[in-house]
Amino acid sequence: MPRPIGWNKRDPELGKLKIEARFFGPALTFYRQSGRFEQWETFAPSEEDWDKLNVLAENKFQRGKMQKKQMRIIRARGDKV
Repeated sequence: MPRPIGWNKRDPELGKLKIEARFFGPALTFYRQSGRFEQWETFAPSEEDWDKLNVLAENKFQRGKMQKKQMRIIRARGDKV
């Protein structure tokens, strides 16, 4: 199973958030966590989140840490290809 791609983001309402995009088969799910001991919750990503994921995934792909089919899913914005 591939490792999740994660980054930190600051939200004016929720404060500092940890964001992770996780693959499970062909499904891509976004999770966020507001505090260290808080539960991870799913959410609908914004365009900014998709752009950040695309940049991070492209870097992983160039280093050989990500497969082509996962890159296709990210470029299709999570739709099945």
